[in-house]
Amino acid sequence: MAKKVKLGDILQVLTSQGVAYAQVTHKHPEFGFLIRVFPGFHNKQPKNFSAVVQGEPQFSAFFVVQSAVNQGLLSVVANVPVPERLQVFPTFRSRNGGPGGSIWLWDGEKACRVERDLRSNEMEYPTEGIISAPLLVERIEKNYRAETHEVW
Repeated sequence: MAKKVKLGDILQVLTSQGVAYAQVTHKHPEFGFLIRVFPGFHNKQPKNFSAVVQGEPQFSAFFVVQSAVNQGLLSVVANVPVPERLQVFPTFRSRNGGPGGSIWLWDGEKACRVERDLRSNEMEYPTEGIISAPLLVERIEKNYRAETHEVW
């Protein structure tokens, strides 16, 4: 049986470009685990994962962590405290109705419709939704950033 995922777990993600790391920072009752993916590829496992999570995340996403661990798609390699700055639940953005549709900001509890274009700093908010394992790997390999999300 696979390990039960908990907050602070460090996830090792194998990609075609090397090993990447993410940390489980939150568990939402509807969307599940929120992970923060850290930039860079590693040739060997870091000795100090606390140092890895001190960097700025490349992106944040809801991900089916427990299912992926159970299937062996990624593994839990450590558990370290979630840095204080990442303990705050991020604001997410979404657009209903495709390009030109209504814009919403969501803080994990309440959603608010925005009657204007997003500001540049709001474009850095992660996009709402749960991603799959193949999409997680693709985003890591392509250096995905929320502010350049192509379908926005």
